[in-house]
Amino acid sequence: MMQLLRLPLRLRFVFVWLIAQSKLLGAYLSYAASVTRKASYVRERLEGRHPLAGARRVVVFVHYDRQGVVHDFVQHYLRQLRDLGFAIVFVSNSPKLGQLESLQDLCALIIRRDNVGYDFGAYKEGVAAIPDLGALDMLLLANDSVYGPLYHLAGVLDRMDPAVADVWGASDSWEFSFHLQSYFLLFHRKALASPAFAAFWTGLRYVQSKTWVVRKYEVGLTRALRRGGLRCRAAFPYRQAASALVEAVLERDIAGDGLDPVRRSFIQQIFRTINAGVPLNGTHFFWDYLISQMDFPFLKRDLLQKNPARIPLLTYWERVVKQSTDYDTDLILRHLELSLKNRSV
Repeated sequence: MMQLLRLPLRLRFVFVWLIAQSKLLGAYLSYAASVTRKASYVRERLEGRHPLAGARRVVVFVHYDRQGVVHDFVQHYLRQLRDLGFAIVFVSNSPKLGQLESLQDLCALIIRRDNVGYDFGAYKEGVAAIPDLGALDMLLLANDSVYGPLYHLAGVLDRMDPAVADVWGASDSWEFSFHLQSYFLLFHRKALASPAFAAFWTGLRYVQSKTWVVRKYEVGLTRALRRGGLRCRAAFPYRQAASALVEAVLERDIAGDGLDPVRRSFIQQIFRTINAGVPLNGTHFFWDYLISQMDFPFLKRDLLQKNPARIPLLTYWERVVKQSTDYDTDLILRHLELSLKNRSV
């Protein structure tokens, strides 16, 4: 990504367009193949020790781990959701699943399924398992692609006022088109009763293409709901963080000569990209500002595990989290120690 940002703007668009077209072709082929797939990929269902019937708040929480481990950071997340009154429908796309006793203590229902359709396939099966959507005050879709909550979710839920919007995301993105990012989506009663909500899940196929899932389901969900008359907003919007960086460069000269060369070059590249109108992944490029200045409750796992955009100075992540929050960073460190290969952060 950083190498891409160094290209002239016109060449950058051509390069991105060519890659996108090749991925899109594969996505359409995967979609065509989905017509032959089964109606459900559930392998196991296990009742938890909390009732699902009669719940007013439900979360469908999607998990994936190659070894079937439910890591400490995930269990911490689940405990906070339970303490906030959510009945948890835990859907794992893993080939096997451990920690069943502790999961039963936390959850209302545990589902293990084949990893077909990625997170949206799992969301679909989790939503289908809820006996009466119309009885809910709120439905949350969440997954384990983030570390956190770094701040208590009670404050985040307070931001997500049903008088302001019917559907809330923690963050939004302008890549492809405006949409709420799918790792944390909250639906209030009006959304749950909407024909657009029901039609989206009914029409969702189990497509084995991440490109299709992102473009048609993650991006497409927000589009479908807005066309259905629903209000969609992000609690921590991209434009707020992007505007703060531009303002800091213009008014405080944070990209000036007083800054170390690595950070100065990075900020200058982001500044030029924002001014060119090219959307960035805010949870990666503005991760530290989001956490330290906006009380953003999450840190994306792939930022630390892969850093696809080559964000510099990620080694400061623990310092930023410790200085800004009370979150136990050992939860993250233990997972990184188990999951990283030929990489440290």
